[in-house]
Amino acid sequence: MELQVLEMLMCLRRQSLQDIVNSPIYTDGTPEIDSMTAVWVVSTVGKAFDRPLVRLSNVRRESLRSVGGVASLIRQSIPGQLVIGAA
Repeated sequence: MELQVLEMLMCLRRQSLQDIVNSPIYTDGTPEIDSMTAVWVVSTVGKAFDRPLVRLSNVRRESLRSVGGVASLIRQSIPGQLVIGAA
């Protein structure tokens, strides 16, 4: 999931993977992102599933500060059967 989030950031920022990977690193060891970007990623993935993935007011702020946090949040929010059916 982290790779998909990185690919989304590459498109959004019009940067190479190397540029994004070389950006500041959050405490979880993955690239740091701002909360507005994190919200965009979560919202975009939710649109692909035709439903909001999470209620943002219930999300821990730390989950929206890094690529790893956002990827983990998305993984936890998508029911397993939807992921299997999407393949």
